[in-house]
Amino acid sequence: MNRLIMMGIVLGGGTVAFDHLVRELPHWLAVVLFSAAVILILAGMIVSRRAGV
Repeated sequence: MNRLIMMGIVLGGGTVAFDHLVRELPHWLAVVLFSAAVILILAGMIVSRRAGV
């Protein structure tokens, strides 16, 4: 698995878990962090596909 994909999964999961447990994360920040996680996952998939992995 590509590092970008792993970072995206950790960032997305951490954002969801932190927002669910603490509930003090502003909604705009949660959206920004989750969007960054999705972008990292997609970038990792593109890099992996181009590398032929």
